Amino acid sequence: MSEYSTSLRTQYLNPRTHIKNRQTEFRLDKHTMYQSNLRLLNFGCKKIGGAGNYNNGAGVLSLIKHIRLMDGSRELSSLRHAPDYLTFKNINSTNEKVQNIHDVLHKSKGAKQLLDDGAIHGSVLSSNVIIADVFDDKQLGYVDLRLVLPLLSELPALDTSVFKNLRLVIEYSNLAHYGSDDKSDVLEVNEPVLACDEIVGEKKAAAMKSAMKSFVWSEIEHDLFQVPTGAQPAAALGEQVQEVNAVINGFDNKYVSRVLMVKSYNDKTLNYATNNALGNGNCVSLAMFKDELNVRHKGSNMFNGDALKNAGFRQMLLQETWGEICVPPFGALTEVGLDVDSTLPQNVNGVSLTPGNGGNRRKNALIGQFDYIGFQVEDQVKQLQVNYKRTCVLDTAASLDNSVALDVHLYAEVRKQLVFSGGNYQISYV
Repeated sequence: MSEYSTSLRTQYLNPRTHIKNRQTEFRLDKHTMYQSNLRLLNFGCKKIGGAGNYNNGAGVLSLIKHIRLMDGSRELSSLRHAPDYLTFKNINSTNEKVQNIHDVLHKSKGAKQLLDDGAIHGSVLSSNVIIADVFDDKQLGYVDLRLVLPLLSELPALDTSVFKNLRLVIEYSNLAHYGSDDKSDVLEVNEPVLACDEIVGEKKAAAMKSAMKSFVWSEIEHDLFQVPTGAQPAAALGEQVQEVNAVINGFDNKYVSRVLMVKSYNDKTLNYATNNALGNGNCVSLAMFKDELNVRHKGSNMFNGDALKNAGFRQMLLQETWGEICVPPFGALTEVGLDVDSTLPQNVNGVSLTPGNGGNRRKNALIGQFDYIGFQVEDQVKQLQVNYKRTCVLDTAASLDNSVALDVHLYAEVRKQLVFSGGNYQISYV
């Protein structure tokens, strides 16, 4: 507390511009030094019409489509196509932390609880209700921008005598697809507030200036490839293997550390029962029947044998790469046990249960929505090549569960460096 009274002063900045449901821009004061722990307050929306809640998987994080920290027209750090990555980061921790911190701050329901009925339920400690007609700060979120912009986790301070035209630009997602769990909702994004700590103590400011030296950080960059709708076999028990080979150019000539792969719907209108989103809606990574993956780097496959065909191995590799993940039972599988559609489910203990599924836990929408794939490269990349396979079966569902067209997003930690020299700076790839 004494540090804030003598060395720091919190500023609450209103947007310089706010274009309804499209974009918000903040500008920081010139000739001022800020700590790098920027955060967004009162971040969220209200309902003008409809009955939905914030997305269960990401909460208010799903509202961010692109976000950039800029110095004038120069980009310092950014995150593009953010909802899929931020949904993963929202559950990239222990269940306790997701429940008590992430869900409360982000108005999500990523944590899971096993109750006495034998089923896994969503968190009951936080509310993700979108208030109708008014902006209620109790139902608006808090976003620590260090989660979104990794540069802020490494940079000790933001000195606007060096970054002379510092601004933060937020572009919003398609609210019908990402804003809530009901695509009929009519939503309006609130004008958020940017909270930043100004350094006013001379000793602390001098210490921060001396710490402003060259350093390296991992920026999150994005690329994607698409898997077209698969051809289904004519016979009910037939199988048709679909194979896609893609060249990923977004990380060429860059040092890549960890990679996250997210398999999402190409058609964002599919994962709904009428207007109500199934499970986490579009903030998912879909498990496909008998799918497998291999990645070629410098002329050789990164994964030997059956590649990433085994779902258990994929989940183990994901956790070894990105740390603890809060995934519900069977969240990364296409089905539960040996149950079949024509019979009542037998394997129900420990299976997720969410409202509106009639108690049929085997067909719960969360099953098959958490098949995130993570791996490490830790090398300079010339070109990545991806070989992806899945098996299509006869499917009469409108959403074509096993042969639906996919957008496969790749988020990679790309190593960059910031060099200060004579009151100026230079950003480059390592």
